[in-house]
Amino acid sequence: MLSDLYLDAIKNKEKKLSLIHDASFPDILKAASGRWINYIPKKRETYSIGIDSSWNKKSYQGVDLFVIDCIAVTSFNQILSTRWNYGVNIIGGDSLSAEAMIMEIDLANLVLDMEKKPEVICIDGSIISNIIHNKSSRYFDKVKSLVKKNSNNASDTLMLFVSKNSNTKNQFKKFGAKAADIYYFNKLGFEPGFSLPNSNKNSHIYGFLDVIEIYARLSPCVPLIKLEIIHDNLLLSVDEVKKIMDRLLYHSINGYPYCLKLAHKSCKITNADVKRIASVYGLKNEFGSRDSLNE
Repeated sequence: MLSDLYLDAIKNKEKKLSLIHDASFPDILKAASGRWINYIPKKRETYSIGIDSSWNKKSYQGVDLFVIDCIAVTSFNQILSTRWNYGVNIIGGDSLSAEAMIMEIDLANLVLDMEKKPEVICIDGSIISNIIHNKSSRYFDKVKSLVKKNSNNASDTLMLFVSKNSNTKNQFKKFGAKAADIYYFNKLGFEPGFSLPNSNKNSHIYGFLDVIEIYARLSPCVPLIKLEIIHDNLLLSVDEVKKIMDRLLYHSINGYPYCLKLAHKSCKITNADVKRIASVYGLKNEFGSRDSLNE
């Protein structure tokens, strides 16, 4: 059956894509092209730090064994600080995700207090998405405190929130765009460059945090990344963005900051990791249908 499904999908490709490739599609691509700057970054020596977190849980007969961790690591794979929490409780994924986000901000705060301050801190994920999905005012307060601290910091550390994907429809909505902004910038080609800095006026942050979003490609034929910068001057210049690109390129792998790759690899909590802790705690499910399926 699947082979027939694939053939049918190929046959009806244009028909299915017509939802987003409608009459407004050429106009949106033209608008995106007008907001794109071709630029080949030049490596600029940079001391960068990546911060990422992870969480996982497994249910055992009505209770959850959960694990959360977070790490700050340099592009030279030097671990600067870690945080973790684990336990047995009845807890939802939203609560675990919220705690992981707070750990990231706490570690960013700690990094800013270090004697050798980084030129760039890359935090995994979207700050706007985090604020929307984290209902805790504690998280928002910590973010504002971090931004204020960095603004008063003489070292002028650049703080970037980096995403590999985005659902933001901020720049082309007025043209009738149905896909996210990143989709249309991706359609422009495969050359390195960046989109013009754009202020995100999401109602959850507007008036409280000034967030500039930039879509960037560090090298030819690599995926776009989304950069979010909390900036007190919404007139971030093109030359300033070029300097950011130069810094990010210095330690990047396949168009992605190497410090974030290291952070993700170091902190990722797998199902196998949770099961190891469960075995220490003597937690196990009764043999049942899923065990017989090796699930």
